[in-house]
Amino acid sequence: MIYGTNIEAPEVAVLLFISEEPPGSMSILETTETPVPAFSPLVRRYTLEEFWALAEPGGGAHYELIGGTLFMVPPPDPPHDDLDMRMNASLQNFLITTRTLGGIYHPRAAIYLDDSFIEPDMMYVSEQLKAKMGRQRTSADIVFEYLSRTTANYDRTMKADTYLALGVRELWLVDPETRTVEIRNATAASDSPVWKIRRFGPSESATSLVLTGWQVSVENLFAGL
Repeated sequence: MIYGTNIEAPEVAVLLFISEEPPGSMSILETTETPVPAFSPLVRRYTLEEFWALAEPGGGAHYELIGGTLFMVPPPDPPHDDLDMRMNASLQNFLITTRTLGGIYHPRAAIYLDDSFIEPDMMYVSEQLKAKMGRQRTSADIVFEYLSRTTANYDRTMKADTYLALGVRELWLVDPETRTVEIRNATAASDSPVWKIRRFGPSESATSLVLTGWQVSVENLFAGL
């Protein structure tokens, strides 16, 4: 009985782990420590080889590397997959109809070099660019990002500017929240490239400047989503 109460003290089960080690010896459990990824460049910058050696974060997220700095990218929100399916079908149809050579790539296809590794939601690489790059994909002609609430800021800023620095000619930012398509095209400035931005709403068709003649109805892209 616990003094001052009417509550019966619970029985406590004690588990004894009996070691078969001889008397006088001590048994030590061996543990393996998993390195904790560092996300500040002031703590650590990663090489591509070190980045590839990292364990996946799990939960549908993945890591990306920009200039040696590590970023964790959360899994996308709906209707990401539906937008990807529709955009892919439109682009595929255009390439077949116009007999335009090139490839369409999806994760986990990536753009990468010595200290950077990023995965576009979708990208188009022309035969000319592919031949110029060789086996390592260091850029793309057009990149597509379908914005989610958790990744929109990253896609619009850090990731977008990384694409610009890597020579991507055109970037499509598809926003299901505002039901708009923002297309950025790289243009030369005095000392560095900059994005020239065009925005398209529901009553308009988004048009590519890289693939002349390809256009996507914004209303049809978001219909029913």
